[in-house]
Amino acid sequence: MNKTLLSLSVLAALSTVSTASAAEKVGFFLVGGQYERDINTTDSYRVGVGLPLVGLFGVFSVSGDVSYLRHTTPLTTGGFQPYYGGGLGLSGTVFTGADISPYVGLTLYPNVLGGANYAFTDQWSAFAEASAGPNISIGNRYGSGIVFGLGIRLGANYKFR
Repeated sequence: MNKTLLSLSVLAALSTVSTASAAEKVGFFLVGGQYERDINTTDSYRVGVGLPLVGLFGVFSVSGDVSYLRHTTPLTTGGFQPYYGGGLGLSGTVFTGADISPYVGLTLYPNVLGGANYAFTDQWSAFAEASAGPNISIGNRYGSGIVFGLGIRLGANYKFR
């Protein structure tokens, strides 16, 4: 009987630890969305999709990214928590317009990033993030090449558990 109770207690504790460390968030930013899942208490991964240049100047762009995030210890006692990490983005762009012939370009964006979350409640938080890295373009309007890129992401997250 004691072994059965001990076994059930251990299983209950393990299941609590595994669900507590697997928090999931969905979020949105200017023209996109993201999904984030905790790996453990400090690390998480995130996937996102966006439409950064929707019909702007005859340009239609779709982007996607995957990122690894490492959350640091909060600097203050409030809901502020910084994080850093790295990511890989890919965007496909279709250029159309009266002054140019249509074409498609792809850009790969490996990057390092840093940002911060501010929790308003246990479930809702806002975030600000900056990223930097090379933009590797293939089929760009001006030809293929590598240029330095910067990115900013502002938005909000909703935590499921």
